[in-house]
Amino acid sequence: MDKDWSINCSTSWTQPYLPTSYNPFYQPSTEHVVTEELIRIAAVDNIVDNMTSYPDAEKIIAIIKDNG
Repeated sequence: MDKDWSINCSTSWTQPYLPTSYNPFYQPSTEHVVTEELIRIAAVDNIVDNMTSYPDAEKIIAIIKDNG
């Protein structure tokens, strides 16, 4: 039996982008910390903008009305 076997195989791997590093001694730059905080603030602003009621404020108003 005379068979010619030809296998073409290629692989590649790309490390996913993470705002941190796999290095346990990695310290993010000050600019990076500020950017992450601004992203969090924008997310909270978006959540508040989409709220239809404010339960904590409603509780405080109810307490004031009951005591007034």
